[in-house]
Amino acid sequence: MIARLALGLSFFILTACSSSVFMPYPIRAAQYQQAINTGVLQPAINETQKQSKSSRDGLLALLEQGRLQQLQQNYSASQQSFALALNKLNDIDNRALLSVTHTANQGGSLVANDNVIPYQSYAYERIFVHHYQALNYIALNKLEDAQVEMRRAQFLQDQAQQQEPTDNNSLSQEALSEYQQRLSNTEKLAQRVNSSRQNAAPLYLAGLLYEANRKFDDALIDYKRALSLVPTNQFLQEDVIRLARQLNRKDEFKNLANVATKPAKNNEGTIVIFYEEDFAPAKEELFLPFPWPEAWYTVAFPYYGDSWHSPQPLTIQHTFLKDSLSSQVLTDTQALAARALKDNYVSLLIRQTLRSQTKHKLQQQAQDQGGAVLGLLVGAYNFLSENADLRSWLTLPRFVHLARFNLPEGEQTLKLNNQQTVKLKVNSQQIHLVYVVKANNQYYVANWPL
Repeated sequence: MIARLALGLSFFILTACSSSVFMPYPIRAAQYQQAINTGVLQPAINETQKQSKSSRDGLLALLEQGRLQQLQQNYSASQQSFALALNKLNDIDNRALLSVTHTANQGGSLVANDNVIPYQSYAYERIFVHHYQALNYIALNKLEDAQVEMRRAQFLQDQAQQQEPTDNNSLSQEALSEYQQRLSNTEKLAQRVNSSRQNAAPLYLAGLLYEANRKFDDALIDYKRALSLVPTNQFLQEDVIRLARQLNRKDEFKNLANVATKPAKNNEGTIVIFYEEDFAPAKEELFLPFPWPEAWYTVAFPYYGDSWHSPQPLTIQHTFLKDSLSSQVLTDTQALAARALKDNYVSLLIRQTLRSQTKHKLQQQAQDQGGAVLGLLVGAYNFLSENADLRSWLTLPRFVHLARFNLPEGEQTLKLNNQQTVKLKVNSQQIHLVYVVKANNQYYVANWPL
């Protein structure tokens, strides 16, 4: 039995070290980000297609794949990738809590690391899936389908809001305090939002679709919800008070009474710019000591090491505008991601502690039953396999911005950041959505009438 254990561990160490269980995900995702930075997307898409067959990281590969295909303006392929990802997410939701596969993966994580567990995504990522799927449908001129995706995103936000994590007393306050001190940057980032599940960008997009369909009451509701998340966004303030006045509800927003609005004239159309900046940050790995009565354990723990990055607004110029406009932030994804990790701290700590105990006991048993050599082999395995789960959707933007203004009907040209030009045909009394993504100095631009 001891010989079989030694042989099995040797094989596992030699083979698993080259697998995703032992390779930090940000290393793989860096090639996807580099592809976006350079505009050479197809090789990265080919790689995600290979990875999508993985039982552990297949969902994550589909998310990256859908994002890359959308930037490639292959909207049908992106829609299919996100549809497959949503099917996987539905399967996760519908799966029995104690299925054989789930139990086996959880058990495997106790002798390896959390990367053994198939990726299940965070709530903020799921909401982004519906947001991007709606953009695909807008590009494909399927506005009703886009509205369905927005309703699904709103359902997730409402549902998740009711499921905010509660305090867990399974760990001592001293243990939690020690971790919080060591993970201060993650704590500071997480404090910038009240919930990882509330995202103003899809709320605004939902309101925009309602407004384009002349459902002004529904639009006002979504704009109000978005404004509650980013109350200093002046474009949102203008939208809320403009519709409130239009619907004769201005008494509801006395605090916005001094906000100036500029409704589109009869010969003007409305331009709405969604601007996405940079990439969501990657988690890093920190090895932390954890005291236990029998011994001190060392565990690998994920955290966000970077301090908060200030947004870099998009500047918009047009001869019709007296001054250049600057976009304003709708969504801070780095804060959402940090909050999601913080909300998961307790379960992570419990699992990490159980894993350390399990590995310690395995090494003791191996040494007692098989001698020093097997004990050293198991100890080497314990060391090599102690890796934090750094997986997350890393082609998401760090920030999503908003800008809104009116232009005369006809052919128009916008100048972005004094670098990129955008040509579009403006129709009077119609909303035009301009979608801009900037990574490094690479721009991706599309525009669609609503």
